[in-house]
Amino acid sequence: MNISTQPIYQGYTLLIVDDNPTNLGVLTDYLEEHGFEILSAEDGYAGIEIAQFAQPDMILLDVMMPGIDGFETCRRLKVDEKTQSIPVIFMTALESTKDKVNGFKVGGVDYITKPVQQEEVLARISTHLRIQALTQELVQSEKMASLGRLVAGFSHELNTPIGVAVCASSILQEKSKFINELIEQEEVDEEELVSALDTIAQAAALTRSNLRRAADLVSSFKRTAVDQSSDKVRSFQVHEVINDTINTLHSQFKKTDIEISLDCSKELKVKSSPGALEQILTNLLINSFIHGFNDGKNAGVIKINVQLLKEHLQLEYSDNGKGIAPENLEKIFEPFFTTNRAHGGSGLGMYICYNLITIQLHGTINCESVLGEGVVFKIDYPI
Repeated sequence: MNISTQPIYQGYTLLIVDDNPTNLGVLTDYLEEHGFEILSAEDGYAGIEIAQFAQPDMILLDVMMPGIDGFETCRRLKVDEKTQSIPVIFMTALESTKDKVNGFKVGGVDYITKPVQQEEVLARISTHLRIQALTQELVQSEKMASLGRLVAGFSHELNTPIGVAVCASSILQEKSKFINELIEQEEVDEEELVSALDTIAQAAALTRSNLRRAADLVSSFKRTAVDQSSDKVRSFQVHEVINDTINTLHSQFKKTDIEISLDCSKELKVKSSPGALEQILTNLLINSFIHGFNDGKNAGVIKINVQLLKEHLQLEYSDNGKGIAPENLEKIFEPFFTTNRAHGGSGLGMYICYNLITIQLHGTINCESVLGEGVVFKIDYPI
């Protein structure tokens, strides 16, 4: 019986950028035997063009090349929204600590010194592919957890108007029975009848208003749930989307002394991804609740200001909470960075925000903070 096995890395594409044809040929043959599709370039300019077009799963990058060197090539890859998420592994004869640190500073995920050992290269590629896959799974899990918080908050909020409506309907039933009993009597007490009818009118109005509130909540939930589970681009009212997001988190904030202020024109309508905006704001609000205001125990103010300027949506989000320590400020957009690990923090909330803004929305996000005075996030993306 013949058993055919496919190479385990079939379906993965690697880009090797090296100006040495011998190095390219030997490594290409070895990696192709393990199932990789190999693309190659002999200088940084060609490597960048191929990466932009082919979107490889990983780039193996030499440092000493004609034209721009590997460090500059990597730096350019990392500022380009099309290529910034592609992992880069340096392969070079430069082995000083300074060079290695420089490689990591410009965005490399690993550094292999030449002459390379093929088995080592394969092992490192495999490790970083696994890390990338696990990161994507964790990001997806975090998104689902956010949707779960939305559902939990919606259920909690819906209980109140439904509970009031049920209570009011029981009063309607009780008073209807009472009126029937009055009518069956030979003499009807007019005062009792008027009082019962007045109670029925009040109970009916209470039922109607709370059922309308429940219907509004359902509509808001449907919009938010559908948007957050989709990357679909559509026209939407920015104020409505932000207000829906705030409402879905109302159950978390309502028992706190945290005020949320929204400054956004109700007439502002844009064509973009409402789901991305809702996810970003959800993560920022939860971040303020947990980190800025100590799980809602501290009082404070969150301000959200939005305006449209030259076809760019500009959003400024600020809180006057605890702020961020200077040594942590440059790390907040890194995956898995959290100061709340002991209490279950995943460290992915701000990383997801950064990726949604820079990759999906093609925009920018900056954070300013003074410890003890709060944070300011400035977001800008084209519409």
